[in-house]
Amino acid sequence: MDTVFLLPLALFLLCMIIRSGYELLKEAKKINPESKPVFAFIFASMCVLWVSWFALCLSDPYRVDMPRPLRWIGLLTVAMGTVFAVGALVQLKGVENIDHLVTRGLFRKIRHPMYMGFIFWIVGWSIYNGAVVGSGAGLTGVASVLWWRHLEEVRLEGQFGSKYQQYRLTTWF
Repeated sequence: MDTVFLLPLALFLLCMIIRSGYELLKEAKKINPESKPVFAFIFASMCVLWVSWFALCLSDPYRVDMPRPLRWIGLLTVAMGTVFAVGALVQLKGVENIDHLVTRGLFRKIRHPMYMGFIFWIVGWSIYNGAVVGSGAGLTGVASVLWWRHLEEVRLEGQFGSKYQQYRLTTWF
């Protein structure tokens, strides 16, 4: 494998570790999520994470030539992921320290549309590019996103109590 692939792969995995470390530190109350420098660092690492994800699939050394309909399904999945992630960002009017429970729009039936969008990006882009090794790295990414989602579920239930429990009953993911 060459540097053109290994560099984005290393950046992707490093940024996953950084974000997961942030979640652990936030959970242990050892970091202030309202700190602007902390937010800027995590936001920048998430941007690097997504750019590196798209680059690593494009440079995957073991790409499979996918049938055209499957490639289109992959691209459509990426587009849907973009709608979910950007739509959630717009609705939340931020990505951290949201002090109210959002239950309308995308959040009416999906509790975590931004995380769903991330998973759609990972799955769709690896399918679109036929990225074999990238798919393996993508599984790490999907597992991380699901873990972040779990931590957020616990936080939201602690923050909003029975109101969040009721909301969970009417939604999925």
